[in-house]
Amino acid sequence: MDIYSLSYKNLHRNKWRNISTVLRISFGVLVLTILLSSGLGINSALKQVQNVTGDVFSDSQDQSKTGIASLLSSTKDYINSVLGTSFTNSEFVGGIKNILMNLIYFLDFIASIILLVGLLGILNTMNINLLERRREIALLKVMGFTENQIIFSTILEAGLLGLIGGLIGTTVGVLGIVFVSGIIKFDQIFILVPWWLPVMVLALTTVLSMVIALYPAFYECKKDILPALRYE
Repeated sequence: MDIYSLSYKNLHRNKWRNISTVLRISFGVLVLTILLSSGLGINSALKQVQNVTGDVFSDSQDQSKTGIASLLSSTKDYINSVLGTSFTNSEFVGGIKNILMNLIYFLDFIASIILLVGLLGILNTMNINLLERRREIALLKVMGFTENQIIFSTILEAGLLGLIGGLIGTTVGVLGIVFVSGIIKFDQIFILVPWWLPVMVLALTTVLSMVIALYPAFYECKKDILPALRYE
C-alpha cells in the first residue's frame, strides 16, 4: 500500500462524515464566490464613477456622461432637500465612492468569515478521523511508514476534501451568477466572473484545507506507538 492508496482508502472509510464536510465547504465557497463577484461588480461601478468625476457635470457633448450627470445631480438635490444638507457635486461623488468602498470591504469580510467557518469543519473531521485511526497509525509505523508519509497522507486527504468542496461551490456559484446575469440582461459577465476568480477560490480552499489539517496530523503522529497499539 502506498501513501496515495492510503489517502484514497481513508476518504471512503468515513464517507458520510466526509460528505458532510464537503457540503459545508461547498456552501462557504459558494457564498465566497457570490460575494467576491458582487464586490467586483461594485468595484467596476466605482471605476465608472471615477472615470466621469472630472467632467461629468460640465461635458454636455458626451451623452452617456450627460445622463450620469443628470442622475447624480438629481439624487444630490433630493438628498440635500430631505436632509437639509448642502453637498456640492464633488462632495456627493466622493460620498458615493466611500459608500461603495466600504461595501466592498464589508462583503470581503463576510465572505472570509463564512469560508473560514466552512473550512473549520475539516479540522473537526480530521480530529475525529485521526482519533479513530490512532491504532492504525501505530501499525503503519510498525510496517515501516515514516511520520512524514503518514502526515502527508492526512494532508492529502484534507486537500482532496477542500478541492472537491471548492469545485462544487465554485461551479454552483459561477452558474448562479451567469443565470442571474442572463435574467437581468447583464452581458459583461467577465466583469463579475473573471477567469482568475474561480481559480483563486479553488486554490485558496485547497491550500487552506491542507494547512488546517497539518496540526492534528502532526499531533497524532508524534504520539508513542505502544499506548496507541492498545487503543481500541
